[in-house]
Amino acid sequence: MFSFEYPWVLVLIFVFIVCDKWCKEQSEAIFFPHVSLLLLKGKNRTPTLHILKWIGISSAIIALASPVVSLHQYLEKKHDIVLILDASDSMKDGKLDKAKQELDAFISKRTSNNIGLVTFGNNALIASPITADIEILRTILKLQELGIAGHMSAINDAITKSYGMLYRSKAKTKIIILLTSCTDNKSTIQKDDLLSLISKFPIKLYTIGYGNGYDAFYLNELAKAGRGRAYEAIDASELSKIYNEIDKREDVSSKEEPNYIYLYLYPLFVAWISLLFWIYIRNIKGI
Repeated sequence: MFSFEYPWVLVLIFVFIVCDKWCKEQSEAIFFPHVSLLLLKGKNRTPTLHILKWIGISSAIIALASPVVSLHQYLEKKHDIVLILDASDSMKDGKLDKAKQELDAFISKRTSNNIGLVTFGNNALIASPITADIEILRTILKLQELGIAGHMSAINDAITKSYGMLYRSKAKTKIIILLTSCTDNKSTIQKDDLLSLISKFPIKLYTIGYGNGYDAFYLNELAKAGRGRAYEAIDASELSKIYNEIDKREDVSSKEEPNYIYLYLYPLFVAWISLLFWIYIRNIKGI
């Protein structure tokens, strides 16, 4: 949007026009003793000088009015998120497919975020590094299958790997969301070491117990150490509500901020060039 910061200054153009017609110099100006030359009248005035004079005056006044273009930008909060998906045998009977559907819906809303995916069973695997390409991430999510990382459960290893992914992140907000339907029975990382790790880093950890085979007390411990929150979901409908709540808690609503581009240098440059040419032509004509 184009506008003037001081539009009232433009009135000076009309003042100069009126003064050019009816004002007479009564005494020599102190600061600009040759101002009468700028208001040349009579036979010595040439069309070129007249045009240059008014280009210079108009450009100088426009520069004083400070023309500006405002570009409204929508700046969104950037989050780096790692999603942890349980793909062990505890996610059978269609639970994994329903969990993937809810994760996909969650990812689809976070278009301004960088998101990674860790899948775990016996081992914790980085299914996708942290990426801004949401469509590729959704494709990778669809490829996750039951037992893809083994049939047992390494929750602690998956969380540790997720912290490693976010360790060098420059994002202001870093989040891990763990979804599991079982207890840990395969990790090489011990509980106390993991809780110590979680408490040291500014990374928020959400835990979601899905179904009825998880350790609710342990998930609460993890979320508390990670300054997040623990949730419990019996079925997919509750899982959907939980992801929606996390989405609201970690809001990415855009904020409109104007970016101003000041253009006064351009008319000011035109005014100076006009003045220089005006002086040059006046001198060569001996006026």
